[in-house]
Order: sequence, then C-alpha cells, then structure tokens
Amino acid sequence: MQLENAITFLACGVSDWVNKYLNFIGLSSSCTTTHSALRTLGKKAEQTIKNRMKLGPASSPKFCPLICIDNLDFQEAVHVKSVDNQSTMFHGTWGYLHHPNPKLLASVDPKDLTLEAYRTAIANSADEIIPPAKFVLNRDESSHYQSVLKSQVASVFMTYIAETKDKTLTIPLKPPPIEVLDAQKPDITMLKLMIASDNSSEGVGEVLEGLARQSGLMPAQFASRLMILEGDLGTCLNLSSLRAQQKPNNRPEESLANDFTLLGGAHTLWNVAQALIALHFGDSSDSKDLGCWHFLEALGVKSNQVLNKKDFSLMLIQIQKVHEATIAYLILLIMGKQTDSFPKEKLPMKAKDINSIIDQVYKSFLSPRALLKAKNPKAPCLANLLLRLRDFSTIVECNRAMKAGDIGRVMNIWKRWSVMAMGIQGLKHYAIDLPRMYLSLTQVPGLRLVLKHSLLISPTGRPNHFVAKDFHLENQNFFLKYFYNNTGMGTEIDRLKDEYSLAIPVSHKNTISMPSMISFMKMANQYNISCVSPKSNQTNKTEVLDVYSNGFKIMQTDVKKGSAKMNRLRPATTLHEETIDDTKEVEDEGQVHEEEDDVVDVVA
Repeated sequence: MQLENAITFLACGVSDWVNKYLNFIGLSSSCTTTHSALRTLGKKAEQTIKNRMKLGPASSPKFCPLICIDNLDFQEAVHVKSVDNQSTMFHGTWGYLHHPNPKLLASVDPKDLTLEAYRTAIANSADEIIPPAKFVLNRDESSHYQSVLKSQVASVFMTYIAETKDKTLTIPLKPPPIEVLDAQKPDITMLKLMIASDNSSEGVGEVLEGLARQSGLMPAQFASRLMILEGDLGTCLNLSSLRAQQKPNNRPEESLANDFTLLGGAHTLWNVAQALIALHFGDSSDSKDLGCWHFLEALGVKSNQVLNKKDFSLMLIQIQKVHEATIAYLILLIMGKQTDSFPKEKLPMKAKDINSIIDQVYKSFLSPRALLKAKNPKAPCLANLLLRLRDFSTIVECNRAMKAGDIGRVMNIWKRWSVMAMGIQGLKHYAIDLPRMYLSLTQVPGLRLVLKHSLLISPTGRPNHFVAKDFHLENQNFFLKYFYNNTGMGTEIDRLKDEYSLAIPVSHKNTISMPSMISFMKMANQYNISCVSPKSNQTNKTEVLDVYSNGFKIMQTDVKKGSAKMNRLRPATTLHEETIDDTKEVEDEGQVHEEEDDVVDVVA
C-alpha cells in the first residue's frame, strides 16, 4: 500500500517535503523506492512498445500502429552552477502509438493496408488530373452547410434570446450527422521521450532512428511496412524534405518510401483560424473601422491580445464569441428589437416563429445570394461583415464537429479550406498539403477508412468529447513539461525520459456574459454594423478579400497555364522548393501585399 500511495502522490505533484513526512508516518514509501519502482515500470513500458510494434507472421503482417509525434522543448535547470554543471536546453520529440479499433481493421481487407497497396494507389495518382471541380461542394454538401449555418443561428437564439415550450416543431440546434465515430477509449501507448527535434530534416531523421530503436526491429524490418506519422505542418514538411534528399535510393530503410504523413487536425484548425482572424482583424488605429478588433473590444477583449501565436484555444474562444454576438444582433435586427436593451431574460416564443426568424436570418445575411448582393467595392461594409460570418462559421463548425467526433463534417470543412488556403496569405504550405491530404483521405481505397476514423479520438471514451490526436498529445506535453517540471521532480532529463514520459496516461462550454452582450449591442447600434445607412457604409473603406472566391480563381488560372500548381496536389507528388505565390489576387497581377511569416514558425 505504501508503494502504491507513493506513486500516486508523485503523480499528483506532492512535493518531496510532504512525501518525507508521509513516509515518516508510514503512509508512503521513500522517494528512492518510488523512483526505483518507476524505473521498473519504465522498462516494462519499453517492452510494451516493442510488443506493439512486432511485425507478426510473414503471411499476414500486423498493421503498424499510427504514430503521433510533436516537438517538446524544455530546460534542465541547475540552481548552483559551475563550469561543468550548467542549465541546459533540450529539444526533444515525444509522441504515442495509436492502435485503431480492431473492429475497424476487421472491416477492411488486410491487403489494402499493406505497403504494396499504398504504393500502387499512390502510383495510380501520378498522372491524375486534379481539376478545381474536385473541391466544389456538391448538392448534398451545400445543403448540409446550409443546415450548419441555421444550426449556429438556432444555437445563439436559444442560448441568449428566446425559449419555447412548444414541442410540436423541432429547432435545429445541431446539424445533421454525417459520419460519427464510435466513442471508445483509444488504445494508446506512450513513446519514450527522444532527445531529437523534428524541427529540421536532420532532426526528423534522428526521430525516425529513435522510433526504430524503440520498436526493437532491425532497420530493414522497420521499413518493411507502411508507417503513418501524424504531426504538425513543420514535421510533415521536414519529413518530405528529408525524403527528397534521399533520392535516388533503392534501400528501403533509407529511402523513407514507406512513410506517409498526415496533418494534425488541431494544428490545421489553429493555423487556418489564425490566418482568417488576421484577414478580418481590421485597423485598430482607426476608431471607425469595423474590423474584428472592434467587435472584440466591445466584448471586453483587448485587441492586442488576439493574435497570440501561443494561445490557440483562447483564439478559438474569441472567434466564437465574435461570431455568436454578431448573429445575436442580426436576430434582434430581424425581430425589430435591435435598438431595445438586450433582454435579461429569455423571451417566450413559439417554435414556429423561432424557425421563421432563423430562416430569415439565413436568407438575409448567411446565404450565398445575400453575399453576392452585398458586394459593392464603393460600400464594402456589409460585404465585409457577411464574409467574416461565412469564414468564422467554418472555424466554429470545424471545432464543434471535432468535439462531436463527426469526421464527415470535418472533411467537408477541409474541402472548403483547401480552396481558401489557395486564396489567403500565410497558408502557402497548407495550400499544397491540405488538399493533397484531403484527396488521399477520399480517394485511396481501403486505407482511407482506417485513416479517417483514426484522426479523432475520445480520450475518456465519452460521446461529444472527441479531440484531434495532436491536441491530445499537446495535453500530454503540458503535463510532462510543466506539471512535473515545475514541481521540481522532472528537472533531470534522464528521469523525464526513463520514468515519466513512459508512464503518463474536455467539457468546457464558452458563453458570452450578459454585461459583455449588452456592451456589444451598444457598439453594434452605435456603428450600425448591419450597414443599412449610407453613413455606416463609409466606416469600412477597405474591402476584405473573398478568399474562397479568390482561391477558385487561382486554381482556374493555374489550369489555363498548364496546371503546374494543381498537379502538386496529387498524392503521388512530394514537396519541392517551388511554393504557391498567394500574395496577390488574380485580377490584379501588379498588386503588392506585405509578406507574412511562414506557418512553420507557428507550429514549430
């Protein structure tokens, strides 16, 4: 019992002083005994990794577990320094093995999961023509997204404005499901922390060598089957760069021909969200500018705190609040109550009337026809508002779809973002990798089902508590880097590697407070954000770029010039030095835009 208590206390962050007292009164073991037990558990975990990575019989080799990795930087602090004993910064990589659901693997032909099947599918796409039409929403997808927008309006309506006891009609608070994953606790095995960073081609090579050592396989065996790596954009780019440097190479263990990379869903969401909020941010030095910064200020958020590259979760919350507050104002506008004080209590209404107002809000502000009608270069105020509503709706929908575990809804958003990445600054690498991954997940047979159903996991096994796999790894990174290190227990690098990293095993709702909503409504009425008066049309003199439309124009122009860029979207292609120049619009070839930092800096 004492040993079990000691390990439990250690995992809970109990300090050494408290542990000594508990050991003195006989409730726990000493720190020395505890760390000895952890080292034993670490050795057992190392053997577990080898067992999970076994090849199996030659006639039916086991499918290699999916590998999710991310870089992890931390400092081994030394308080009393000397010439031979200094604080050291370590750049490491950590991750886990994810074993897909056995029922899912059983539903797929094992031959479709082999390296040979993957190579055949990739080779078949070498000469495939990629037209822009592949990324146009079909009728079902367009109809579903209409339901998505109406559900967002309904959610705001029932959360802040109205309530009903009418059960005769249903109010669409959630969009129809498409492809919902089973809520099961994932089979995850944590890897041993590696002192090798994936921030460079050389570092990625060291990471792969570390994975091979942990698997207990010979290099040729390790490269004999398909290995799927999931990580951030920087990891995918560096692995592709390393693969290009190895060409030509006929040795499987050196060519990296068996490696297939997937973009992490969370990092994709974060980086697209950052690019879109930067697009709609506006000019904070102009008090009359109705950019996103003005809406955030009205909600009590300082505009200089929005574009923080390190706090992506807060950025998503702020985007959702701006989106919902804007929708709330438009609902009151349709009801003719926008100038009244915001209702402190929900208004009793009939379900029929609520649905009618939802339809009017969609038709007047969220439909494609409303956006087309609002576009006016001389008075861009309303068009800018509707463009932001459309773009922010994709972020809110992707975030909610991930939590719901509906990979079908996530894929629909990625299809839209594949086009938008072509037409927006700051996403030049995603303009290639995201549509390429989308095509791989929709066209490569057999393997696509396993990959799609493994992009999201429910760590607790509960419905509506799904997260992207790279987001789950970020949580584990936090525990390893901050929780253990800040308590003084993980400051030794060997202890982090051999004990903690091998042994480490989301229900928040964001709402706008009543004072914040009242403040927002005052601003919305003062500046007339719906832009129905000529005076309000003069507040926004700069037209926001329609990145979705511009993305299609870039695709169509490229097809006319020989499809040099579109051909790079084939799953068979790898990245090379040429990148998409997304800094200018198609209509004005001489237009100059300010260069932005690469997204790799964000995800590194």
